[in-house]
Amino acid sequence: MAIWIKYSSCVNFKPQENHQESQRHINGQPLHEEDSMLRVLFSLYKFYFLGNLTGGSMFTTRPVKINSKETCIPITSSLVDDHDEEFKEILTVMGVPGRKQSKILRKMASLARSKGTFSGVFMDVELLVGTYQEITDADIARAEGGSMDIEAGQIPATKSSIDALERVVFDGSSSTRDCTVCMEEIEAGSEATRMPCSHVYHSDCIVQWLQTSHLCPLCRYHMPGEL
Repeated sequence: MAIWIKYSSCVNFKPQENHQESQRHINGQPLHEEDSMLRVLFSLYKFYFLGNLTGGSMFTTRPVKINSKETCIPITSSLVDDHDEEFKEILTVMGVPGRKQSKILRKMASLARSKGTFSGVFMDVELLVGTYQEITDADIARAEGGSMDIEAGQIPATKSSIDALERVVFDGSSSTRDCTVCMEEIEAGSEATRMPCSHVYHSDCIVQWLQTSHLCPLCRYHMPGEL
């Protein structure tokens, strides 16, 4: 059964005119027109792929903004490279896995290098997290009839049960070497997380999965759910 969390990102420069008030104070610090600073806004959106792989039906919910963070950095010749640690910290806080962060930073650096001037613009970084959730044929019929709030069925695992999961060093001996959340290989010698059903995942992948669903992605083992 293919179950995954898909990450994507979009990086653009946008005009400042709609953000004049927020530009005046970033992180509590007043800004001035003569300051050579660039505002960087990170926005995290979440949506769901809902469907039945056997029947081939699929629904996609509308993305909903669940978090945003911003910072302001001095404009230098190596704009993104000079602040990659700060950006990584923001992305980590927003729940983006470390192995996905490099691709986002490369997008930001490439866009910055292609920009001649930063006057009157800010960098807008949109992060999208799409989670697949399997639903039944009956759920699909109700959804098609408009009588079902599909997202109401999301039951996350309790924080205490997530925190109690076993952390292991993956030795590569398992027949399943891919994390079935992100569909990428778990490297031998890397840290991973083992669920009570013995299935192993990238730690950040399974934590984010369980914050949405209390079921094991592979065998549907029931973790304690939030009521």
